[in-house]
Formats: sequence, structure tokens, C-alpha cells
Amino acid sequence: MKSSYLRAGLALLCAVILSACGGGNGNLQLSGTITYNGVAKAGLALVNKSNGEKLPITTGSTTFVFTKLLGNDETFDVEIDTQPTGANCTVANNINKANVYTVYYVAVTCTATPHVLGGTVKGLSGTGLVLANGADLVSILPPASAGADVSFTFPAMVSDGSPYGGTVLAQPAGQTCKFDSALNPGTMGSADQKGLIVNCVNN
Repeated sequence: MKSSYLRAGLALLCAVILSACGGGNGNLQLSGTITYNGVAKAGLALVNKSNGEKLPITTGSTTFVFTKLLGNDETFDVEIDTQPTGANCTVANNINKANVYTVYYVAVTCTATPHVLGGTVKGLSGTGLVLANGADLVSILPPASAGADVSFTFPAMVSDGSPYGGTVLAQPAGQTCKFDSALNPGTMGSADQKGLIVNCVNN
């Protein structure tokens, strides 16, 4: 009889301890942070694959919280359910057992898709032309055949949704060149932008 009372008492004690520690009572919020490399893009959605909860993310949000509370030691697995348009996101610290140390450190990093920026120089005959997009520079040599167009691309790619603005940093000898304003400055779209035009005329 004493043994039965002892077992019952131990069972009750264990239940109290588990309750105090959050065991199985669903009191832990699964949450984390979002970091953006480039412009924040719309369409990101996360999912906790362990319980099926999907969480759409408001564009530009830097934190998130799942609505379903987790119990202590309940497994979670946060993954990207939908990638945002024009970006790619990855997740770290996303698979673990829930406790007060693990549920707050899921980290999502989103990088806007990079695209090529470039175009064509027309009428170039002199040497020394240097084009710039911010700190990104490209030197342009005159064409082998007089009067031919010269294609160019900036060394650094530009992220989807980011602004760009080409300028003439150095003029070629005996000429003046300028960017056509039709596409410059502008905002990078969802594909390479190779349509910039630079027109050069003799001084």
C-alpha cells in the first residue's frame, strides 16, 4: 500500500515539475528575425513543418512569430514555404526541440536576386571614357572599327528592386559623352538591364 502511495506521489510530483517547465502545455512562442540583403520583396511565407502552420510575412518585416504555441521539447522545423518574388531566402537555427533557449533564434536571411546592368556606347572614337554606377566603374575603349557601337556591363550586379544611375566619370579625348535619360536613372527590374545608351559626340 505504501508503495502505491509512493508511486502516486512521484507521478504527481513529476507532473507538477513538467508543468512548471512548460512540458506539453504549449506556452512557448516560436519566433525569429528576418534580415534583407537588398530591397525587401513581397511574397515570403514560412511554415513550421512539424505542425503544419504556415505564416505569411508582411513585406519588410524584420521579425516574425508563429501563432501556435509549442510545448517544451516539442520538435519544430521552420522552412521557407514560399520564396518572395525577386529574392531567395534561407533559414538558420530552424530545426530543434522547443525550449526557452531555442524558440527565439530562428534566423531568416533574404537576398534580392542580382541582375546585370549594362548597355551600348554610340559614337565613341576617343580613349579614356570611364562610366560609373555609384562606386562601380567600367572603362570603355573605342571600337576597332570606326563608328561601331561598343557594348559594356558594369562589374557589379544590381539587386532586383534597387536603384541605379549611370554617370560619365571621365570623358574620352576630344569628345563629350552622356547617358540617354530614357532608361537612366532607373530601378532594376526582374531581369538583366542591358539597354542603357551612352551617346558620344566630338567636341
